[in-house]
Amino acid sequence: MVFCVVDGKKKVRYRFQAGLPDSTSEDMFQFLEGSPRIVENPLLDDALKTRTSVSLALSYGEGRKKLIHILPYERKRGKWRFACLQVTTAPPDPDTAGDQGTCALAEDRACLVLVDSSHAIHSVSSRVPETFGYAAENLAGMHLQDLFNIADVEVLQACSADTNESIMSCTFFCLDGSKRDVEIKKFSTPDQYTLYGICDVSPRQRVEEFAEAAARERRRIGQDLHDSIGQILTGISLLSQSLSNALRRDGYDGSGDAAQISGLADDASNQIRHISRGLMPSEIVRHGLCASLRELARVTTGACGITCETRLDESLQFPDVAVEAHLYRIAQEAVNNAVRHSGASRIDIVVAETNGMQQLEVVDDGRWIEPEADIIGIGLKTMEYRASAVGGRLHIGTSPQGGTQITCRLEADESLATRV
Repeated sequence: MVFCVVDGKKKVRYRFQAGLPDSTSEDMFQFLEGSPRIVENPLLDDALKTRTSVSLALSYGEGRKKLIHILPYERKRGKWRFACLQVTTAPPDPDTAGDQGTCALAEDRACLVLVDSSHAIHSVSSRVPETFGYAAENLAGMHLQDLFNIADVEVLQACSADTNESIMSCTFFCLDGSKRDVEIKKFSTPDQYTLYGICDVSPRQRVEEFAEAAARERRRIGQDLHDSIGQILTGISLLSQSLSNALRRDGYDGSGDAAQISGLADDASNQIRHISRGLMPSEIVRHGLCASLRELARVTTGACGITCETRLDESLQFPDVAVEAHLYRIAQEAVNNAVRHSGASRIDIVVAETNGMQQLEVVDDGRWIEPEADIIGIGLKTMEYRASAVGGRLHIGTSPQGGTQITCRLEADESLATRV
C-alpha cells in the first residue's frame, strides 16, 4: 500500500508506504512504486485536468489486483493537491486473511473520504459501495458525524495515522438507516487533512443485500410521498374545510362541494400515510430525534442569525420512528414561524418529561402572535394534526419572555404507536 500527496505540478509532497515492494509486479502497472519525486501517470493527468476523483482497478497475475484512487482537494484558494492511494492485493481469502479491510478494498467494498480538521468531507473516491446507499457527490459536504456515532468519531480522531493498521469495530450509518460494520484505514496529509479508507466488512449475503436495496428504494418513495404529496393534501383538506365553513356561514352555495373536496383529500392523505408509514425522513431514521433537533438548531443559527439552542433529555424512549418524525416536523414548523413572524432573537427547543409525560417545547423571546392570525393559521393546524397523529395535544401560549411557546405533550396512555 502506498499513499502520497501530489501538487498541481505532479511533485510528491508527502509519501507513506506499507509493506515491501511486490517483485512479481515490478514492471506491471507501476504508479507509485519506488520513491519518485515526480509522478507521471495518465490517471493523475485526468485528475489534474478535471479536478474530480478517479479510481481504477487492475487485475493481473493469478488473481492479484492493483487499485488506484486519486482524490483532489483545494489546499487554499486556487491551490490544488491530490491525495493518491495505491493498494496491491493478493487473491482475497476471508477465511484466512487477518486484514478484512484489505479484502474489502480488493472486492470494491470500500470508499475513501478526505476530511478537514472539523471532520467535514471535502473529497470522495469515485467508487462507493452500493451497500452504503450514497453516491460520491452526496457524501461530499457531509461530516463524519453524519456517518458515524460520536464515540466512533472520537476513536477515529484519537487513532494514529499512517500505520496501515485497521481501526476496528466501527459502524457506518447508510442512507436508508441501516448499519454496516466497517474497518477504517487512516492516512495524514501535510495540509491538516486526513484520508480515511472506509471498508465494508459486514458478512456478504447476496439475498440480504438485494432485500436491502429494495428496502432503500421503498423508503425513498415513501419519504417522497409523506413529505411532499402528503403535506400538500393536508393543506388542501384544511383550506377546503375552511372554505366550506365560510360559505355555509355566509349563506353561499358550494359549501357541500368544498366539504366533499376536503373529505376526498383526507381519504387520499390517509392512503398515503398507510403506504409511507415507517418510511420516515432519512435524517430521523439515521440519527434519531435529538440529533436531528440539534442539527435544526445549528442550521437555524447559521442561516438566520438567530440564537437557537437545544435542551434535550436523550434518555427518553419514543414508541417508534414515526412519532419522532412527527415531533421533528412540529419543531421545524414552530421554529420557522418564530423566524418569520415573531422577530425573536433567541429560540429554545426542549425535549423533556413532565409529570410522567414526554413533551416537546419550542420557545422564543419575540412578540406574541395570536393563534388565529392568518400568517400562522395553516402551520398551526398542521402542527395540531401531527400532534393528534401521535396521540398528543398541542398547546400554544405566551412564553415567560413574552414571545410564543408551543408545546406538544404526548399522553402517557396513548403514546404507544402512531395513529393512522
